[in-house]
Amino acid sequence: MNTKIIQSVLVLIAVAAVARAQQPTAPAKPQTAPAKRLALINSGVIQDQVGEYKAKIEELNRKYEPQVKGLQDMADRINALESTIKSQSNVLTPARVAEMTEQLAQMKRDYQRKAEDLQAEGERVKNQALDPVKKKMSAFMQDFAARRGIAVMVDLAAGFEANTIVWYDPRADITLEFVTEYNKANPVPGAPPPAKP
Repeated sequence: MNTKIIQSVLVLIAVAAVARAQQPTAPAKPQTAPAKRLALINSGVIQDQVGEYKAKIEELNRKYEPQVKGLQDMADRINALESTIKSQSNVLTPARVAEMTEQLAQMKRDYQRKAEDLQAEGERVKNQALDPVKKKMSAFMQDFAARRGIAVMVDLAAGFEANTIVWYDPRADITLEFVTEYNKANPVPGAPPPAKP
């Protein structure tokens, strides 16, 4: 009987030694968790709450405020002239109505050209100003996802716009967590401290 116990103990010791020998050695440096989960992020919220992004948009809005106001003034003058033509066309001479109608058409053409020029310039300047921030956020997002084991991030805003999201679990939305970490790592002077998730 003692022989069977001793043999069993020897077998267990041998199995443990073999198992220990087969275990991989600890890696030299710590690795991130394997990517295995899906997370949701809302790009619309990011644009509103990431300090750097918001600061650039506000700066551009201030820069182009005079041109936008100028366009609004033109639109107001066009509307006023249209109202005058409509309300006084039966009182004015046909020649005066024709003159005012031609003036209105010219004002609309000028407005259209200026609006298109301003829109094209605004898009170009906006892309130029925001590209560095977008690249920085993209690199931060990759690191953020790697540290959390996220394999795929889906943009909620784009999903809702394309009607491809039918339902989602709000616990999968990591937008606020991302925004908080990004703002903490990239503070904007004069901006309020990052909100807690």
